[in-house]
Amino acid sequence: MRALLFTAALAVLVPSGARAQGIAELLEAVRVGGGWISLPVVNGRASLTTVALPSAGRTLKGCMEIWPGHSGSWTLKVTDTYGNGRIEAEARPADDIPFTYTTGMVAQLEVDVRWSEPRDTTLMVWVGLESPRRQRDACEPVYPDGSG
Repeated sequence: MRALLFTAALAVLVPSGARAQGIAELLEAVRVGGGWISLPVVNGRASLTTVALPSAGRTLKGCMEIWPGHSGSWTLKVTDTYGNGRIEAEARPADDIPFTYTTGMVAQLEVDVRWSEPRDTTLMVWVGLESPRRQRDACEPVYPDGSG
């Protein structure tokens, strides 16, 4: 049951419009302490709204990091439309963006991204979650080859 609640909490962090993820991918992301999301950026901007999901009032503590292969600076705004939570950050690739957020019973996120370069790309962001059972730093991404 705990893994299911944590999966729902992670799903809140992973924008559904960015790229469809199956339950197996979400469970794997929880197991390794996070996962990568991809956001399509057009003319330096991206925005989307996640589906509303039950989040059971969980406190999420973790870290986001923009993939180091990107360039420029990025402004990220994430707002919970069902709560009063908001994360705002300006970061460069590989900068750590720590966060702590307590959800309500339901969460739905609006994500707004601005890039300093008015071009098209796919923004890759690591979203790591802390867990008392893992000694891994949430700000340390896990790459597809298992490194990190």
